[in-house]
Amino acid sequence: MNLRAYFLHPEIPPEGELRRNRPFEATGQKPRWQAYADEEGLVMRRAELTPYTKLAQSVTEYAKSFGKADAFHHAAYRALWEDGANLGDLTVLEKLAVGVGLNWADLGPRLRAGVYDSIIEKQHDEGIRIGVEGVPAFVVDRLFYFSGAQPMEMFRLVAKRALDARRSEDSVG
Repeated sequence: MNLRAYFLHPEIPPEGELRRNRPFEATGQKPRWQAYADEEGLVMRRAELTPYTKLAQSVTEYAKSFGKADAFHHAAYRALWEDGANLGDLTVLEKLAVGVGLNWADLGPRLRAGVYDSIIEKQHDEGIRIGVEGVPAFVVDRLFYFSGAQPMEMFRLVAKRALDARRSEDSVG
């Protein structure tokens, strides 16, 4: 299955942006995503800063060439949601990249030169074209799209439908 991440907020400046409170936060209500995270035993804390994620996504593109995209993605996710790390900071990205076995001496100059910018921008445009309006957003096999915090059962259902669609396609072809 093809699962992609989209750079949704190019308007965030490279230094990040202070996070604004959402309406539910003012009332002290627990957000839906927090309840789902708790159910799955995940640690999720909203960071004080909304990071500029283009560089982190560029590291992911680089990591794909070495079979380390998932490892980097998981490390970046933990750094953001557990530690509140600024994923727009090259020092943070260096630590995460090296931690999953990527060569920073090769990668760092590529990031500074914007080698992956056109790939990330193309992915952004694709996301806008298919209707991505929020994060997280998931596109599975280019057939199924859903967004927002969802229970684990939603992921299972979409995976099953994608597999069923593939089987149906295989039996016809």
